[in-house]
Amino acid sequence: MVKKLNIIVGGMLQESNTFSSYKSGIADFYNYYFKIGEQLLDNNVDNELSGFLRAAKERQNVTILPTLFTQACSSGPIRRNDLNELKQLLAERLNEWPACDGVLFVLHGSWVAEDSDDVDGEIVTLIRNKVGADVPIVITLDSHANVTQTIMNQVDALVAYRTFPHVDYADTGYRAANILFSIIGKEFKPFMYHVKLPLILPAEAHTTSVEPMKELWLEADAGQQSGASLATSLLIVQPWLDVAELGCTVVVVGKDAVEAETEAKRLASLLWSRRQQFQVDLWNVEQIIELMRKQKPAGPVIVSDSADSPGAGSPGDSNAVLRQLLQFGNELKFTCLLSMVDGDAAKLAADKGVGQSVRLTVGHSMSVEYGQPIEIQGIVEYVNREGSFTFGGGTVPNMKAIMGCCAVIRIDSIYLLLMEHPTFTGDPAMYRSVGLEPLEADLVLVKSASQFRAEYERIAHGGIYIIDTPGASTANFSKLSFKKVPRPLYPLDECLDYII
Repeated sequence: MVKKLNIIVGGMLQESNTFSSYKSGIADFYNYYFKIGEQLLDNNVDNELSGFLRAAKERQNVTILPTLFTQACSSGPIRRNDLNELKQLLAERLNEWPACDGVLFVLHGSWVAEDSDDVDGEIVTLIRNKVGADVPIVITLDSHANVTQTIMNQVDALVAYRTFPHVDYADTGYRAANILFSIIGKEFKPFMYHVKLPLILPAEAHTTSVEPMKELWLEADAGQQSGASLATSLLIVQPWLDVAELGCTVVVVGKDAVEAETEAKRLASLLWSRRQQFQVDLWNVEQIIELMRKQKPAGPVIVSDSADSPGAGSPGDSNAVLRQLLQFGNELKFTCLLSMVDGDAAKLAADKGVGQSVRLTVGHSMSVEYGQPIEIQGIVEYVNREGSFTFGGGTVPNMKAIMGCCAVIRIDSIYLLLMEHPTFTGDPAMYRSVGLEPLEADLVLVKSASQFRAEYERIAHGGIYIIDTPGASTANFSKLSFKKVPRPLYPLDECLDYII
């Protein structure tokens, strides 16, 4: 008779940006994705949880013990009281299951509180204290996780995304579940080894389908095929964290301790040797407009203001691109789609109503350290006091994005989408939900480092350009004030004498 496995399942995900002025609270989780208890078993989103459930169904001897699964858009650090409330909700659900055979849990890995550099470490410690030392815990992480020693000490295995843009959420959950089942079945004893590198790299260059990440993953695959690794994670940390343990990490889960260590060091050495290949070309708006005038592209040019990416924890309230486009005046001659988080301006436009002329002050309602508001005048083209859309591939498929009150303001040939709440902007579904079609525009602004490529590369007939603007998630690290990070740290320092 096959033994029945009782598996605790849950997840708490948020990516933090310590340079962002937008503080996160529990409402951000309720507004984005929140399931508790039996609700976890009714999941139609293509996330890690769906991978867990698929693997459990295939085994037929697995009983899911659900706890809490919640996620919020990236942000600045979470407030301590709100974090404690979330932890208490998790603890209460864990207490409902006094015994289990294993734990599957989803984390991001770069979650920071206003008084803690390592919220993910707090969560895995809470779980470990609840289930005891002998129960195997397997977690999944975003490939932009900052892996701390606490995380490594508390879990038996970790599995991270293999893709960026991230398109393997469910597959990552599926792989993690099967590793846990194998550990419980004593098919192998996991040995986990990690190498932390004094290294941060611009997220715009983390794309796994092109070099240098493509080659690094081919090497990782070769190690897995040889048997040196059961699960390799190349964690190219998101770089907007001023924390004491910051750095990229290679983690190898293997059957043999020596082989796992050797493989982790081999891949870490390869990553370190290619660090200078992660350079990013940055443009300004004037250069892009001049290029468009000369080349006359047949389709939209996609412009990424990644320094203000909500997906990287920035508030999404920058007006830098709008400010530069307005300087061209009537000579612009291009249809441009822009987005900006400014709830007060969106509500004022909604009060005016569609078809009305409106004068608004927009931008930098939160990120005052990176710019000042500007005054605009335009026509209200669209209003929705409860705006939302469903992601297709710009992030987790079928996840619902809540924009809150939103309005579209037309300023000559510029269409500005104002929204109340920040959300991931890397899916054309955002613009389409308010009646704007990216394919019909000349220039489309996204506020995303690379995740937008999952959808926008299909329609970027005029090319994709990253612009150099002020913001909390800039690729220009020299503009950020790091104080707590370990030094030396490349590229802030040369680290020429670093040996793995």
